[in-house]
Amino acid sequence: MKVLQRGQKKALAIALSVAMGVSCFEGFLGNSTEMQAAKKTVLKTKKVTLQVGKKKKISISGKKKKASYTFKASKSIIKVSKTGVITAKRAGKAKVTVKEIYKKETKKIGTVNVQVKNKIETEKKQPVSTSSASGPSSAPQVTQKPDATPGVTPGTTPDATPGTTPTASPIVTPDTTPETTPEPTDQTVYSNFFEDGETKGLTARGSGDATLAISKAANHTEGGQQCLEVTGRTAEWNGIQLDISKLVETGSTYQFSAWVRQDGEQKENIGMKFQYKDLDGNDKYIPATSDDKDVEAAPGEWVHLYGEKKIPDYEGTLYLYFEVPSSKTVDFKLDDVEIVGKPVSQNAFKITDEIYAEMKENGVLSTGNNARIKSTIEKARAGEDVTLAYIGGSITEGALASPNAKCYAQVSATAFAEKYGKDDGSNVHFVNAGMSGTPSSLGIVRYDRDVLGQMTTGDHPDILFIEFAVNDYGECTNGGAYEGLIRRALKSGSAVVLVFSIFQSGRVLESTYKKYGEAYDLPMISMGDSIEKYFKEEDFFSWYFGDTLHPNNTGYQLMSDCIMNMMDKIDKEVAEADNIDSANLPAAKTSDAYTNIKMIDPTTDISAIDAISDLSMGGFNQKDGNTGVFQYPYKGLAKQAWFPENWMHTSTSGNDSFKATVNCKTLMIVYKLSSDVNTGSVDLYVDGVKKKTISGYSASGWNNATPEVLFTDTVSKTHSIELKMATGSEAKEFTLIGFGYSE
Repeated sequence: MKVLQRGQKKALAIALSVAMGVSCFEGFLGNSTEMQAAKKTVLKTKKVTLQVGKKKKISISGKKKKASYTFKASKSIIKVSKTGVITAKRAGKAKVTVKEIYKKETKKIGTVNVQVKNKIETEKKQPVSTSSASGPSSAPQVTQKPDATPGVTPGTTPDATPGTTPTASPIVTPDTTPETTPEPTDQTVYSNFFEDGETKGLTARGSGDATLAISKAANHTEGGQQCLEVTGRTAEWNGIQLDISKLVETGSTYQFSAWVRQDGEQKENIGMKFQYKDLDGNDKYIPATSDDKDVEAAPGEWVHLYGEKKIPDYEGTLYLYFEVPSSKTVDFKLDDVEIVGKPVSQNAFKITDEIYAEMKENGVLSTGNNARIKSTIEKARAGEDVTLAYIGGSITEGALASPNAKCYAQVSATAFAEKYGKDDGSNVHFVNAGMSGTPSSLGIVRYDRDVLGQMTTGDHPDILFIEFAVNDYGECTNGGAYEGLIRRALKSGSAVVLVFSIFQSGRVLESTYKKYGEAYDLPMISMGDSIEKYFKEEDFFSWYFGDTLHPNNTGYQLMSDCIMNMMDKIDKEVAEADNIDSANLPAAKTSDAYTNIKMIDPTTDISAIDAISDLSMGGFNQKDGNTGVFQYPYKGLAKQAWFPENWMHTSTSGNDSFKATVNCKTLMIVYKLSSDVNTGSVDLYVDGVKKKTISGYSASGWNNATPEVLFTDTVSKTHSIELKMATGSEAKEFTLIGFGYSE
């Protein structure tokens, strides 16, 4: 995520003239002995050369205490964070424009020229270390506080720094070589932007009435909706705290960043500090800001707390905390918390080459019929365009991967491009269609939009990876949508690979869903088979998992390596004849009602399809801007909303019903589930008969899209559909995201 505020955009001509004027004026200052005593902001980094996957921080000297700095990349071949850390994504040249915002004025202080090069071809791959606690990961392990959210819904903050390669763009050949010594700096060891409603280990500081709650009243996150608010303070030191003992390493330097806001009646000082006991047992309360000072904040103003600090020696627990020392009672808000530095490996599980090789081997449950994958490999080697697409839940979306590009989907697609692609692998394309906390029934509804709609070449993926086994418990189609995804892909000509993830609590629907893999003779990956035998080993969980549900970078790397081991096996096998006749699929094992589901939302041109007519939105005439955000670049763009177009009923939009006439076999409804108490219920009528009442409120809701089946028929029929706010909900909110239908 970006950490500094954006400056106002200016026209090119104005920007150039300002830059020239500043340059000339600085030259004049350089010749004046009297003026040289004035503090100047100077961009020290002017030119950077990086290999793909590497990082470099932009250096600025003479920073003003109350100034903020923005960094804007000219091209997507690089990513630049709010703290000025450049990450090389693809080979090429780009520029970073650096601006200073001081006293509400924005000034350009310079430009950094960046050249990105591919990995040097002659460099040898590092062997896997038998003594490395972090294992053969292509990135250092990121240790984060466990997510307290149970179940299959995601418990991670959407990574506000989504993947480093735009979705569906050609993949080049970054360095995916396992490293025995992880890079020690510039890794995100903690971040929370509160958009998923999780506190991530942040707790109220104070034994009185101080309480924490996710608030929608204000936020600092770009495109965000929520922040964390502390209320009920009765002492200056009451506030918010985070135990960072397991996130940071004594003697190493870390960057701490957060945005805070107070809504009192006058200016207040807000501090970011450390609390710990030194080695002599003395209590210490030390500023965590670089200038060792609190920040003065006017009412309603977001201010930036930033520090680059070396972690002191301490005993017991080290806290990072936030307080308002100038007031005992004022409430304040916190947003965009980020800690960057050397990741800490604190587990005792020892990985060896032999153990890791066994994990990769056991992870390949089946290579299935190899015809379509062997064909894809040969196409890739010949330089033809091929597309690897991945659809699933939060594990496919890359929750807890740091950065998001370290998720198993992108890592395995990149490895495939490196091994089988032509030249630099740019003929291998990658689509991520993961969406956190969602089941296959939502996956089949959005298949056209999020899989086919992100493709840049061809009309179907060459290989589709499906990862929903841990999310589908209690799913509304009872496996019909999961089989529908398989059948949709096979019918189009895609190869299908089933990926079975695992939680710390164990497998979920793997035994149920692998029957589909056996029936259609599909390649299958089982992370349960790969790692479950090690669950009782000391600290194995912290080696593989980032929380109770999601892998960390090491776990994602192992998932990728299992996939690539499967690819290698298939590549060496004798070619088989394709066992699937795309034009005549075998009979469905569960239901064929969901194979051809398509989506209807406010962007649908109903005049162009026969399935729906006479749509009237009634009181559902507003748009909900809080429906979740993709953690990776969606269609090449970061921070894109999951469902930007929807039909929303609000307290002021009236009580007219949403009505439509549909002609279809199957109809599904998709709506938003929210923990906001202002969310109400709707009564659903089919052909004038009330079928059910649907509540958009749930205490465990987090603005996630929720599907339900309205009806399935063997032939298409015409039906009237009506949604009306239920009694008592007339003045409440309800968001209708869309429908899924098949003709």
